[in-house]
Amino acid sequence: MKKVKEINKEESREKGVKKPDIISIVLIVILILLLCFLVGYKIKNWGILSSRNKTVKELYSYFSTEDLGECEGLFNYSTEKVTYDNVSATAKLCIAYHKANEDEFKKVSYEGDKTCKEDNMVFKTDTDEGTICTVNKIKRDVIDESYKKIFGQDIENNEEFKYDGTHICYLKDDYYYCGLSENMKITLTNDITVFRSVARAEKKDDTITIYDYFTKITNDNCYLNYTTLNLNQMCTTNLPKDIDNIDYDFIEKYGVKYKHIYKKAKDGTYYWVSSEPIEMPGPSKDE
Repeated sequence: MKKVKEINKEESREKGVKKPDIISIVLIVILILLLCFLVGYKIKNWGILSSRNKTVKELYSYFSTEDLGECEGLFNYSTEKVTYDNVSATAKLCIAYHKANEDEFKKVSYEGDKTCKEDNMVFKTDTDEGTICTVNKIKRDVIDESYKKIFGQDIENNEEFKYDGTHICYLKDDYYYCGLSENMKITLTNDITVFRSVARAEKKDDTITIYDYFTKITNDNCYLNYTTLNLNQMCTTNLPKDIDNIDYDFIEKYGVKYKHIYKKAKDGTYYWVSSEPIEMPGPSKDE
């Protein structure tokens, strides 16, 4: 026997419409919230660069001579704002020399008796009783290129310069010749240890700004900057017996906060513009 089924048009359509899936709705809401968080985080951190960023590391190294006796030390950590015009010509040439491509340096030797004389250049022999003076020979263009990269300007006066108490560089026929100075000046000073660490780096338009914390330590005392003997009393009071135990938290709490500004050059590199202290150490809110 055949049966006839009546199909109601409206009921059929209602059955075809699925009820909202609660799990799907929750997932969509979570996804929207996550996107909002990511967008907000991106806006908040827009332009923030990692301290491990290649460009940040390179810019931060411009004034990081391994030997503080070279290039007048960390002169950009001063009591006031330091710019190109505040830096001596010798210090600028010295930095350009140290940051130049070492692959371009060539060793040359001269013979003499305690000193070696070559044209108007005079170098001390490698040893007091020796007869050989070993000298680095560098094309002037190499130093010029390094100088332009760091300071964004051409060298005003190419000239001889000392880059520490024992070495001198002469300019001759578009080459620099750098070796031991005949008139060596060795100054005995207390051991100095400098701690500095990047706090934050920002990029906005054609400017990169690096913020860091700094302290200089000698004879169990901390100092607010490199160029003076202004004591950092809070740091000194809390200085650990073994300064090797000093970490970022200590420098952040007791160090001086500095700001270093770099501008973008036409070739896409960045050159140093200024450094200045912006925040002295002080007690935290819970102290």
